Amino acid sequence: MGVKTLNGKQHGTVHRTIEMLATALSQLDIVMEPARIEKIAVMVHRGMSQQQRSFHNPEHIFDLADPEDPHTTLAALFHDLVYHQVDQGFHPEIEAILQPYLMVEPGGVVSIAQQIPADARGFHGCAAVFGFQPGQQLSPFGGLNEFLSALVMALLFEGIIADVDMLVTVACIEATIPFRGEDAEGRSPAQQLYQRLIRTSRQFSLNVDENDVTWAVTRAITFANRDVRNFSEEEVGRFLENTWKLLPETNPELRVAGVYSIRSYRLAVQKMRLFLKNLPPSRVFQTFQGVPPEKEYIALVQRTDRNLIAACQYLGVKFLTAVILEALADLSGGDAPIALFMGEIAPAGTQQEALQQICDFLPEDGSAPDTPPDEGVVHGLLENGRSGAAGFDLQNAPLSLYVYRNVGAEQLPEVLELADALTREKPELSPREFLSQLPESVAAPIARAAAQMVVTRRDALEALASELEATRG
Repeated sequence: MGVKTLNGKQHGTVHRTIEMLATALSQLDIVMEPARIEKIAVMVHRGMSQQQRSFHNPEHIFDLADPEDPHTTLAALFHDLVYHQVDQGFHPEIEAILQPYLMVEPGGVVSIAQQIPADARGFHGCAAVFGFQPGQQLSPFGGLNEFLSALVMALLFEGIIADVDMLVTVACIEATIPFRGEDAEGRSPAQQLYQRLIRTSRQFSLNVDENDVTWAVTRAITFANRDVRNFSEEEVGRFLENTWKLLPETNPELRVAGVYSIRSYRLAVQKMRLFLKNLPPSRVFQTFQGVPPEKEYIALVQRTDRNLIAACQYLGVKFLTAVILEALADLSGGDAPIALFMGEIAPAGTQQEALQQICDFLPEDGSAPDTPPDEGVVHGLLENGRSGAAGFDLQNAPLSLYVYRNVGAEQLPEVLELADALTREKPELSPREFLSQLPESVAAPIARAAAQMVVTRRDALEALASELEATRG
């Protein structure tokens, strides 16, 4: 929701971005020309509004900012400004600021420049907080985006924002590097940040003591925990809503609804499932010297664990469904747009029911006895949908619901092993072998339903359905 203006209407995102930056600078007793504030805020807004982004956008800034805290507001404005792998490079204005400090190799590998002037205080201060060195190669999953986002801020405000205030704000951004474990000495990311802030304050002769550094780290992890609070949602559907927003960000093929292929969709869901399956809940939220309180921290981790388990089950069913469609496509002519088999997603303002879907041709009865039609988190998510719609995918999942009901919760892990075997880098099953080992109420009915959708492959799909039924018979 935007800020109300004098006439009662809402400000748009660009106006709110300018207001947030101006307010934060004022709270730090910084006087800056309005034209300069506007230029910086508009650059931030442009960088966060690129077409590829569906989650890390201006609304994400507003979710994280604290109107009473200029440090976390500045961190919110800048922490996701650079998203190199999603934006497929740098926005031109941002690239012009960073160019003297980077080496970008063919293929997009980014490293810090070998030679940085000794008087580049903004760079050296930012690098010290992150523990980075000139010449170091930056990893997208090890701080590349966070460091370069913080560096843009440090360079823009060098000599304007006081060093101590910049130290706290850069620390907030560093703390948002996600999902890190302990180092070789058993120190948590927050403890490592504490040590680096102590060293940085000494290196730059800042007038801060250990209590000040402790306050800075607790402020930083509070901000970082707010950045990932979606993992601890009370409702699994809310967690999945934001998970689904990330899919088109990290999988460019999904950004145009109705065009992406079955294989592209399967790969996207498969990668997300594997990531969440291997993510320890304890690595999502951070704690440092009693912040957050132990009871609150434990509750965060427990809800995260529950959400990850449910999300992996949900993603497992979606993955299995995509593998079934991919196998049918491979055996009837090759990969194809998923909309060809599933049916298209209705444009805004149009009822989905008005468009023909594969589910229109599935049997209405029949389900595994261990999967009651009105019980279970996964069943509810498939039937009723995630909490928010995604433009590239249906909110609910009728075909996956059919698969889930007919495979059954008890048999699902075994069937997922078959799907994994088919989709490994070196497949251990053929598409035909995979389909023939599915429950008889799954493969053949879906093949016949697909035959009604894909008229150009109708004969091949009908023949395949008959073959699967004969194998079972």
